[in-house]
Parts: sequence; structure tokens; C-alpha cells
Amino acid sequence: VLQSSSLHSSSQHGFQYSRAILVENELFLSELQAFARAKAAAGYSQEELQETFAFLLFDKEEEAQQVCQSGLRVNSSNISSL
Repeated sequence: VLQSSSLHSSSQHGFQYSRAILVENELFLSELQAFARAKAAAGYSQEELQETFAFLLFDKEEEAQQVCQSGLRVNSSNISSL
């Protein structure tokens, strides 16, 4: 999934990953579901509501752990490498 998710095909083999972790947080999931319900009620199309994924690149494992615990909000972090 990581290799095939590159926006540019030339980038697909430019990175080596040592470990990927899927984080599931019930609180964040319920917030996402409420957000999607509100958008659907406001008339957004299924295409607009479709989930997409991004991968964050961290320099240190501690940074990743912090995001997993506290979440990541728009304009709330200096993390800039997707």
C-alpha cells in the first residue's frame, strides 16, 4: 500500500520503509463519522465524502507516538512531510 500510494510513479521506489503502523483511535473515529454525517446532511456527494489516506513521515518515533495519542489537526503541527 505504501509503495503504490505515491503521487508520482518515479517516487514509488525512492523510499524504504522499516515499519508501518495502522493506528485506530475510537475517539478520533467517532469524530470523523460525525463530521461525515454532517457533510452528508449538508448535501455533499458520496465522491466528496470518500475517505482518502495520507502517510506521515517522521524523523523520530516519539513524534509518531505523540500524533497517535493526541491526533493531528489542521495548522496544529509543524509536521509537513506527507
